[in-house]
Parts: sequence; C-alpha cells; structure tokens
Amino acid sequence: NARCGGMEVELKKALQQEVLAAKARWGAEVKLSKAPSNSPTAPLPIGVCRTISRPASAEAYDVEELTVQLRVDGPEASPGCVRVEVSGDSLPAAVRQAASQRVLTLWEGILTKYSLCPPASGGPFAVERVLSWCETKYSDLCSAVPELVEAYDGVNAAGVTIRRFTLVEPRQEPSSSEEESDESGGEESSESDGSEDIAGEDATDAQREAERLRRIKMAAEAEAERQYREQRRREAEAMGDDARAQQHASQKDAAAKKEKKGVRLRKQGAKSNKFDAEAAGKKPNKKNGLMH
Repeated sequence: NARCGGMEVELKKALQQEVLAAKARWGAEVKLSKAPSNSPTAPLPIGVCRTISRPASAEAYDVEELTVQLRVDGPEASPGCVRVEVSGDSLPAAVRQAASQRVLTLWEGILTKYSLCPPASGGPFAVERVLSWCETKYSDLCSAVPELVEAYDGVNAAGVTIRRFTLVEPRQEPSSSEEESDESGGEESSESDGSEDIAGEDATDAQREAERLRRIKMAAEAEAERQYREQRRREAEAMGDDARAQQHASQKDAAAKKEKKGVRLRKQGAKSNKFDAEAAGKKPNKKNGLMH
C-alpha cells in the first residue's frame, strides 16, 4: 500500500509538471483547472483546456477555433482515468461528440502504449503530445462527421478563390406522427396517378437546396467579414510605433504653429474724433456764425 501510495504521489507530480509545461508552451491559449485544496482527491481532477486558432493548414474551413479540454480524473495514467471534450462555436453537436471521441481514442492508445513502455521524455500523461496532435489534425476534427460538411467557392486571406468548407446542422427527419399521416393520406388517395407525390418530393428537394444555398451564403459572408477585420488589424499593426510617433509629432508641430501665430483680436474701426474747424483754418461767418 505504501508503494502504491508513493506511485500515486509521483504520478500526480508528473501530471502537474506536464500541465505547467503546456501552459509555458502555449501561454494564454491554455487554461488550467483542478479540484479545491480541501477535496480528498486534490488536486484531481485536473483539467487542461487549450483554445487552438485555425492553422494555415485548415484555412479552407469556416471554423475559427477549436477548444480541446483534457481531464484526468484518477491517479493513474490509464485509459479509464481520462476524458476529452472538444467544442467550438461553429461545431454542431454531432461534430463535437465525434471529434471528442477521436481525441479520446488517440489519448487512450498513447496511455496504453506508455503503460507498457514508459516514454523517454514528455511525461506519462502525454498532455502536450495530445494537444499538439489536435492542432496538426485540425481539419480532421472539423470534418469528423463528413455528411455535415458542405463545400462552396470562396476566397482565402490573399483574395484567391478556393474551395471552402462550412459545417451544417444535421437535416431533421420527419417525425413518426408525420410519417403515419403521410401513409394514411396515401391510402386514401391510392387511386391517384402519383403526380402529387412527385410534386411534393420536388418541392421538398427545392426547399433543401434553397436552405443549402442560404447556409453557404451566410458562411461566405461571415468569412468575408472575418477576413476584412483581419486585414484591418494587420494594417493597423503595420503602422507600427514609428508611424504612430510620426503622427504624434505632426500633431505637435501643428499645435506649435498655431501657438506661434498668436491670438487674433477683434477687429476695431479707427478712433472717431470731433472735427476741429479752427485747427483746419476755417473762419466764422459774421452773419450766421458758421465756419467756412
């Protein structure tokens, strides 16, 4: 028992070291979680959550980021002690579930292999290895359910037309009550020539195609908006500190020139003076006293 307890302590330490190494490698992309210190299983369960931005290898997919959470519930580096959750704003529930299972299968396989032959480096829980694999297989995780991937013609960040892919929700199948209603209606109109059924199928196909085109249009608009924001951000960064400093200097020069001109006073007319006739050499008229 003492030996098993010692092994658990060593494994917990190794797991914590792996978690910290992942945090040091990916920085703000990684968030850590663990049980409260007063929990009897502390620090377990331990969680490592990494938000992976879309790599260049997956630029054709309209999924800006994936969030992968690895959780270790038990004190052993074994398949039964780990869980995986893959999420993302653009991922349908079926894709999240399938992608999570794919990562879990990989992780369990690695842990099984490590139990037979411990790794020379990297730690027994393979946290960094799994998270790195998720980034490499970004496209595969996005297309974990192929029937939910729709292709359309779009553009990349350089403005080049490429084949793009967007993820859609699964098509809703008619409920059992609707099917029964259709069947009963079919029995009543069994004498018809079937033209109504064909027209109904054509209308349904047209609705599905219209819905597919609408989703493609929305995906293309969203991607174009994202690329526009990204272009504006790059242009702002390209200005750099030098350009901002030059702009600030220009503003200071303009302020200095304005101050140098001085303050403009209100316009005033010439000072008005009373006319001095005597000074002008005029003499008074003896009859009426007027100056002339």
